[in-house]
Amino acid sequence: AQTTRTTSSSTSRRTSAQTEQATNKDNTDDNTEDDQGELPNDTNLGDDEKSENNHTDDDGNEITQSFDESYEETGLPQLITLTTPDLNTVPTPMFVIGEDVVIGWKFNSDTLRPPSKVSICGKFPKGSGKSINQAAICDWDIAVNISGTLRNYTWDTVTVGAPGIAFSEDTGYSMYIYDSDSGPKNYTPGAGKVIPLQFIFNMYNSRYGLTNNGVPLGYNPVSSATNAAVHLWTVVGAIFLGAIGVL
Repeated sequence: AQTTRTTSSSTSRRTSAQTEQATNKDNTDDNTEDDQGELPNDTNLGDDEKSENNHTDDDGNEITQSFDESYEETGLPQLITLTTPDLNTVPTPMFVIGEDVVIGWKFNSDTLRPPSKVSICGKFPKGSGKSINQAAICDWDIAVNISGTLRNYTWDTVTVGAPGIAFSEDTGYSMYIYDSDSGPKNYTPGAGKVIPLQFIFNMYNSRYGLTNNGVPLGYNPVSSATNAAVHLWTVVGAIFLGAIGVL
């Protein structure tokens, strides 16, 4: 009888403990649900709550954003790369005053909205005192609204420049190549369009009588050949007459 009472008492204590643990677990789960609740989402919020949580700033002002609806079709803004002269080879090109300057460029292959018209302009160096308007982006136009299909242009430094202002030897000139519809300083032209290209160049006066190809300026091969033949016969005649005089 004593053994039976002891066993029954032990079983009762275990059952009571298990019941208490289960009750505590249920209470814990209930508290967790009360603390966390349901995560807010637009389907459970009214219009006012949606605006307050998702579409207003710290001051309660409504936030509106606009996006290019054709973004996926037109891509990111792209770059203009200078090909002539090559900035990778010559980071700061030097152009001769009084000669033609060939400028070449290309658009990135991902340019999905290339310019229909391209313009090029130049700016005098800072501190040169030649800029009529210091706030102006450019001091003179090199090309205006040329076809967007062109990839090079020849700048005549004799006839194309700032009206009434001559070029001088200096460093820090600037040149801009840009989409005529966007402008030379628009660095957010829109999806798929090109960002303006700006690069620095120097100008100098040539002090050599030879071009870069080693041929004298104004050289005429026909005239030079004729002059050489006349000179040769003059030398031969002088030698012949000298020989007769000796005899």
